[in-house]
Amino acid sequence: MKVLILSVDRDDDFGKKAGLNSPFIGREENANAVMALGLKDAEDSDVNTVMAALSMYDEMLKKGEDVEVATICGDAKVGYQSDLVLTTQLENVLELVKPDRVILVSDGAEDEFIYPMVFSRVKVDSVRRVWVKQAPTVEGTYYIITKMMADDKMRKRIFTPLGLVLTVLGLFNILPQLIKLIAQEASIETVASMGWGMIALVLGLYMIFFAYRVAERVEQSVKNTGTAIRNGSQMIPFVIVSVLLFLAGIIFAADTAASLSEAGYFIQSFAVLSILLWMWTFSLFSYQMGKMVNHYLTFNKLYVTSLVVSVSLFAIAFILQASFDLVALVFDYPHPAEQYIVFMVVVGFLLAGFSGLINMNMRNFMRMAKQGQEAEVEPQNYPEA
Repeated sequence: MKVLILSVDRDDDFGKKAGLNSPFIGREENANAVMALGLKDAEDSDVNTVMAALSMYDEMLKKGEDVEVATICGDAKVGYQSDLVLTTQLENVLELVKPDRVILVSDGAEDEFIYPMVFSRVKVDSVRRVWVKQAPTVEGTYYIITKMMADDKMRKRIFTPLGLVLTVLGLFNILPQLIKLIAQEASIETVASMGWGMIALVLGLYMIFFAYRVAERVEQSVKNTGTAIRNGSQMIPFVIVSVLLFLAGIIFAADTAASLSEAGYFIQSFAVLSILLWMWTFSLFSYQMGKMVNHYLTFNKLYVTSLVVSVSLFAIAFILQASFDLVALVFDYPHPAEQYIVFMVVVGFLLAGFSGLINMNMRNFMRMAKQGQEAEVEPQNYPEA
């Protein structure tokens, strides 16, 4: 009965660091490979793995057993690409060695992803994990953290709250000094006192961007924009208007804050929030209208989702504006008439109800259309045998 001692290197350290081509079959090839990798990186855990496999091979060989040793490697892109390479090498090794059973040797949880592939092809008698004595849990912990950070749910659950806390702390630290700078009432000490707030703000925004993959989304948006420009998309003018409105909101808000520098921070804040609210609402509305027009001209169908989003945007804007005015009324700041605040609230809730009604009716319409299509499909009558 022939036994194969199989060592696994999922991320192909032998190829990346030592420039070797796997698989390695036999004691001599594995000894040469581990020597080459050890000379390049003596701290690599795969060195210990292959040495453990060779030690097991020598021990079993002394007992007179029919044994062979081999090492298979994956790819630097750990995941589907590396597992595909590992599967190919595994099949080649099994075809050459033709073992009756296998003993697996690895250095941690990452390499053990290959185990189901081995189990499905040959009988596995034993699994040995090789730990570095000085740090037995380092690779396992690193792998767990890496996998956790790659999972979207865990990223959002962990980094989003931390990012929001740091962002809020940073904003509350720098906003007063920023208003003083705009009003030209600040000194160099004011700028220096903004340091920790800026650090907290940047770190918080980075965590939020990391949690929601903002960089990847921006990169994809740039690619989509390039494709849309080359194809002559009808969304281009709407997107330009949307960007201009977004930037104009920031400029008008800053100008308003500077003109109200003597009115107090709260009045400045309400004025800035009100300007940003409506300018950014119209900015998003322009973008949604572009999507709706582009969808209609492309497919000759109304894009109801954009319509629902547009109505919901104005509903939220009216309700938020009414909230700002209500706070100003309560604290006796300059505010519009009470009838105007009530009007804003009523319009906001009416728009929200209208948006929900459109969404519900479209779902019912789509459900009925689907049922009608299924009803039109008649069963096939096959001739009896």
